[in-house]
Amino acid sequence: MKVRVAAVILKGTDILLIEHRRRGRAYWTLPGGGLEEGETLQACLLREVKEETGLDVEVRRLLFVADVIPDNPSNGHTVNLIFHAAITGGDLTPGHGGRLDETHDRVEFVPLTSVPALGLYPPIVPEIAQTFAEEFGGPTLYLGNLWREIETAQRVGGAAAE
Repeated sequence: MKVRVAAVILKGTDILLIEHRRRGRAYWTLPGGGLEEGETLQACLLREVKEETGLDVEVRRLLFVADVIPDNPSNGHTVNLIFHAAITGGDLTPGHGGRLDETHDRVEFVPLTSVPALGLYPPIVPEIAQTFAEEFGGPTLYLGNLWREIETAQRVGGAAAE
């Protein structure tokens, strides 16, 4: 099982996203990455955001917990922990630390209203919009299994539950 942390980082009503290109497909993710052995969740989030965007952030609070379990579980189970974070410094520098390559195409702030058409993975646009509307004051949500094939753009699994 892999643990991945990610950050919801807003500037006004724009959200920071990373575009990935793999096997002829493009999709977007929140900045973040895999937890390393002996690393705290907070340290991992700070490191991953810095590596991928060049920004320094403050971790605010845990927003969502979600599983990504493929149809064939031997292909890996990922637990996603998605935090709200706020920019404290740095400059938006796509691929800071040499991470931008053929799989990381763009890093940019995108209007939250435009995100549904982009193909966010995992597909949590409604949940992000809801927590934004609640000014990040609602409960932490367990979103269930969010596995979906990137090319199908179809959400499979549990709905948001409190």
